[in-house]
Amino acid sequence: MKKLILLLLILSAGVTKAQDSQDYIDLIKANLNLELKSFIYEELELSLSEEEAFAPIFDKYLDESGEIAVEKAALFELYSNNLTTYTEDQINDLNKEVIKTDLQKVKTDKKYYGKFVKAIGVKKTTNFFFLKRYLDNVVDGAKLDFLAE
Repeated sequence: MKKLILLLLILSAGVTKAQDSQDYIDLIKANLNLELKSFIYEELELSLSEEEAFAPIFDKYLDESGEIAVEKAALFELYSNNLTTYTEDQINDLNKEVIKTDLQKVKTDKKYYGKFVKAIGVKKTTNFFFLKRYLDNVVDGAKLDFLAE
């Protein structure tokens, strides 16, 4: 549980600062991916052969889903920075972009689902996606803290 809390703190802190510079984004992504991999491998209790089959697919998945997460984080940041000045039309356009990133995420998950099943089976793939959704929801929630202010 301590690792989960640490991972969530790293994810929520890193994603909101992701627009500072490309080097910073790359560093955050590398650290997040290492922490996420460690957490996922431990939680899924992958055997060595499963880990060998899962790792290259997971790396590609992280690259694709990470780009989507950065896009979505930028949209959240844009909204939080312009909350008081955006018009209804600008907010509507922003909402459409958020929905588009959510659809990209679903397409990416669908694209990798069968590959993960082949590598680690249905049960562990299901566990993986539930873990990933939980983490994504916590991170998204952390990015919305500005609404409570």
